[in-house]
Formats: sequence, structure tokens, C-alpha cells
Amino acid sequence: MKDWKSIDAFFSPKSVAVIGASEQKGSVGSAIFGNVAKIYGTKAFPVNPKHAKIQGKKTYASVKDIPFPVDLAVIAVPSQFVPSALEECMEKKCGAAIIVSAGFSEVGEKKLTAQISELIKKHPHTRVMGPNCVGVMNNHSGLDTTFFSSERMQKPKKGNLSFISQSGALGSMILDWVATQDFGISKFASYGNAMDVDEADLLEYFGRDKKTKVITMYLEGARDGRKFYETAKKVSRQKPIIVLKGGRSEETSKATASHTGSLAGSSKVYDAVFKQAGIIQVNDLIELFNVAKLLEKEPLPKGNRVQIITNGGGFGIVTADQVIANGLRLAKLSQKTVSELGHKMPMATISNPMDLIGDADVARFKEALKATISDKNADIIMVLVLFNLPAIEAQKLSILKGARKKLAKPIIVISIGSDYTEKYMGKIEKAGFTTFTYPSIAARSMKEMASYAEFLRKA
Repeated sequence: MKDWKSIDAFFSPKSVAVIGASEQKGSVGSAIFGNVAKIYGTKAFPVNPKHAKIQGKKTYASVKDIPFPVDLAVIAVPSQFVPSALEECMEKKCGAAIIVSAGFSEVGEKKLTAQISELIKKHPHTRVMGPNCVGVMNNHSGLDTTFFSSERMQKPKKGNLSFISQSGALGSMILDWVATQDFGISKFASYGNAMDVDEADLLEYFGRDKKTKVITMYLEGARDGRKFYETAKKVSRQKPIIVLKGGRSEETSKATASHTGSLAGSSKVYDAVFKQAGIIQVNDLIELFNVAKLLEKEPLPKGNRVQIITNGGGFGIVTADQVIANGLRLAKLSQKTVSELGHKMPMATISNPMDLIGDADVARFKEALKATISDKNADIIMVLVLFNLPAIEAQKLSILKGARKKLAKPIIVISIGSDYTEKYMGKIEKAGFTTFTYPSIAARSMKEMASYAEFLRKA
């Protein structure tokens, strides 16, 4: 593997050139340069031999004409011009080049693909991402080499979660959706056909990146299976890797070959590799980011024993069924905890689920939460709140923060309802709690969290 530090040129460049920059609104070259110029100002260089100025900036006929060092070049020209543009970037000694252009191995084009491959071998000092990709985003610095329109999609807020996507289109959809959620993105990379930089290189980089706490990935096929396995096995011991594998059926595996030119391989082989490497595999995008949210925001549990606390008995029973169905266990609190809570709350059912009954107020929830946090028999706590019951003074929920101080256990808050419930679930999130709407999704996410914690203990 090439030095992982070379990947930093994609995410932390001091200057960026866009080859194929354009004045034409709605074009790829216009969108990319607009995104880059917002952050880099005089260190953003448009390259296009047909223009003297683009978006108000002096334009260069070639990247070699720029009288300053160029750390990162983004190539957005028709495929037949890519090899010559890339060669000029390499002769300029750019640290990294992103080829946005498509029309290579993903469509069976061999001549141009071979030319790029030869250039990569000849000039290893320039790392290449793509072709057929949308590039990168660094949410902490503001770098954005994508051609996603800011008028049509929101940017996610800053966070600790990094996302690697073999598909650029899927990546754009996810970034737009994440912008509406209660967690943020640190960095994003779409690497396309992976002729040089591949999924293993990005895993290695994010594994060492101090601003990445959880790594998420959409993967169709690994370019080098052994390299991917060895890298993932090492990185997963440092921070969690969550993967959604595309092309798991025979029919869809054929589609991946025409998408990024990748080889999907047997889904059973990938399943085994993921398990041995400590990778968390999920079934869909909702699950991918719910598991990631939990791992980003909560401490890892010491076991899989779950205590449910609720003010709605039926809600608690339905949730308990989901907990058990996902291979988790219902906790059995110590006799001391049961006696103490029974004395303080004689009308409540101190078992599992713990039913604080319909007239429970916030103070009762706080007592139950404090006692359960202190009990060694509970590893994970699920708090189910019915906000529409009159005794709950939702505006006082902030006092639950006190019970959470010096927390050593994950706490998940679940509720479902209309506008009133959603409003106060938002307040719970701002207070620092991880929230879910559905018990089934919460239980599945907790199962993966507990399994990852067990993997680390064994590793």
C-alpha cells in the first residue's frame, strides 16, 4: 500500500485547480469550481483554454501554466481529454487528482483506461481518485469538490462520522438526507472506478483521522480483496466500520459491473470477510446511519442486557419483544435496586419492562434512570416516553441530563407521535440523548453495537 499520508492531499489541500471549469450555469465544471472557489478564493484556479476569465477569476489554458503550486486538481473534461489533462497534473507535481469524468472501464472502454493506468504507474507521486466519481468533501474545512447543487440539496452539519461511497449518486442522496438528521458528517469520499485510490486506502486514512469517530461505507466490490481485509481488520480495532454491501444477489451483482467497473464477487465470501474483519454489515441505508448514530454518540456497552423504562405498559412489551428478537437479553435488576425503587414508587411495576404507569412525571423517570445507571446488571437502557400523557411536563425533560452525568452506559430514548412528540424529541436530542422513533430499528442498532463491543473484547 502507498503511504496513507498521501491521501491527505485530497482532504486538506492548500490550493485547488479545476480543469474544465466553466461559466455555463448548470454544468459540472461550473458547479465544481463554484464550490471550490467559495472556500479557496485566490487559491482556486480555473483551467479552460477557451476562456480568459471564469466566475471572475483569471483562467489558465493548462494546469502547468499556473504560477503557483497546486495540491489538488479536479478533472471534469470529456473522457478523451482526460489522459492528457492527468499527465499535465502529474508533470505539475500535483499531490492529488480527482477524475470526475465517466466513460472508462464502467462502460467497457479499454484504450483510455489503459492510458490512465500507465500514467498512474509512471507518476506514483500524484494520487488519483476515480474516474467516474464525484470526489470529496471535508466538512470541517469546507472543501467540496462535488458538483452537487447547493440550491437543490442541503449540506450536512459538522460531525464525527465519515462516509465512503463507491457510488457518487448514492453519496449525494445520503448527504442531502443526513442534513435533516441529528448527527453530522466529518468527511465524504466517492472514489468511483478506483484505478488508484481505493476503499482500503480510504479506510486506512479515516482510521487515522482524528476527526473521524465512525466510518460508514457503501461498497459494491473491493478492488483488492486481501488488501481490503487486512486494512479493515486493523482499522476496526480502532473505530467501528459499518458497511452496506451493494450487489448481494446474483441479479444485482451483474449491475455493479456496469456501474463502477467493479467485481462484486460472492456475497457469502464478503459476509465471511466482514465478520472476520470486525466489520458491521447492515441491510439498508436507514440501518447504516442509525447504527452509526448510536456508535458515534453512545459509549460501548459491557454486555447485551437491556433495561426498559416506560410510562406505557404496552409500548414496553412491544419493545421487549424486539429486544429479544434481536438476540439481546432483558436485564434483571438487583434486589437492592428493585427494593429502593419500589419504596420510592409503590404504584410502579419494577421489573423489565419497568412500567412507571401513565401518571409518571419527569421526576419519576429521573429516579428510575439514576437507579438503573448504577445497577451492574443493566448494560443498556431504553427509555420509552409517551409525551401525550398529561403528567409528563415535556419542558422539564432537561433535568434528565443530570442523571446522565458520568455516564458509562448507552441510553436510547424512543417515542412516536405527531408534532408535539417530535418537538420534544428534538429537545431530548439537544440535551445529548440518542433518539429513535421505532423500537425495531433501535433494537437492531443496539444489537450491532453490543456485537461490536464483544468483538473488541475478544480482539
